[in-house]
Amino acid sequence: MKRDISRFQDALLEVYKEFASFCELNNITFYAAYGTMIGAIRHHGFIPWDDDIDVFMKRDEYDKFVALRNTLEGTSYKISIYIDGESPYPFAKFHTTKGTVWEYPQFPYIIGPWIDIFPLDEGDDTDPDSNQIFEELHYAMWKYRKSIAYSPWNNILYDFTQLNIINACVKIFKKIRYAPFKQKYIKEISLCINRIRKIKGKTLRGYSIPLTNEIFEKQWFERAISVPFEDTTIFVPNGYHECLTKLFGDYMQLPPEEKRTSHHKMFYLDLEHTKTIDEILKEDKAIYKQEQPLSLKTILHEIKHRKKGYLRPSK
Repeated sequence: MKRDISRFQDALLEVYKEFASFCELNNITFYAAYGTMIGAIRHHGFIPWDDDIDVFMKRDEYDKFVALRNTLEGTSYKISIYIDGESPYPFAKFHTTKGTVWEYPQFPYIIGPWIDIFPLDEGDDTDPDSNQIFEELHYAMWKYRKSIAYSPWNNILYDFTQLNIINACVKIFKKIRYAPFKQKYIKEISLCINRIRKIKGKTLRGYSIPLTNEIFEKQWFERAISVPFEDTTIFVPNGYHECLTKLFGDYMQLPPEEKRTSHHKMFYLDLEHTKTIDEILKEDKAIYKQEQPLSLKTILHEIKHRKKGYLRPSK
């Protein structure tokens, strides 16, 4: 869904200021991550075409942050995480409850503009057992996401009427194979996280696949440095140059014009009103037409993903 990127960035900035105040109040340290870190260093604000704000937190800070989510009850902000059985992401989101953002039709997950919070865990990339735990986490999260996939029967019926037979069959399979076991998968994820908490290593690592993409030196995150960000400030790690170079190479070089685009393709967006899925579907009965049929490439990727050795948990 097309949207005014500047209006969306204004909404994100408002949420960020509330998030930063919450972290300051609770003595929680965070660092700008990914494109947000590039924006802070290269543009002193958003990358002009960027449409989100990402931050890192070390595991101890992240756990404290998530544990405080109930303190936001009664406000117009919320911390969402898979533990509560709604979010399809392996990380937390701090978001407003005002406005309507339905990012992916595959998941019944509607929030307002948000901040993504990515945990950084200690790890030892030379230890196969350490890597195995992170791989098991990805497998458990993969199953959990299947269990919360959005597959109402009227949506499945619509797929059949449009002859999207593969779409319909995949959704039915998810309802039968994964949906009944959602709490089991949440427990599996939590068990993996508990094991990860016990790992002590020389590096900090994120959650990307392949796992080697985001392995950072601890000394890069020894201190948080405040830098300008739009009309406020944001923290970056003291080793921001090393971190960004590892992630992006020459991060100060602007990408080609054709690549200066936002990476979120919103299924439904309304910054002015707060709506439920039922209200959205009542308003726009043709919204299912925006959902693209599964391509052969996607199906083959799913089969490959399911069969990959790193997705098989150890006994």
